[in-house]
Amino acid sequence: MTRTEFLENLEKALKKIIPEMFDEGDTLEEHIQLEKKIEAFIKESAGEYTLDELMETFTSAQAAIGLFLEYQDAKRICGESESPHSV
Repeated sequence: MTRTEFLENLEKALKKIIPEMFDEGDTLEEHIQLEKKIEAFIKESAGEYTLDELMETFTSAQAAIGLFLEYQDAKRICGESESPHSV
């Protein structure tokens, strides 16, 4: 598996799991915004890892979700999140 494939699979998994877990993305607009947040996480955070680091860091769905949520919290703290109440 290549680094690009790993990131693509991670993005697809998060786009499937996150909306289901948190009942987010009920409307088309919410769904689009959530997908954009996941894409930004992949690009800005996960995208900085090497393939080996990705495989060591994203060992489970729980780990990936936890890191995504930490990323969102950091964005909120920095004032970069569009909605303070969203995932």
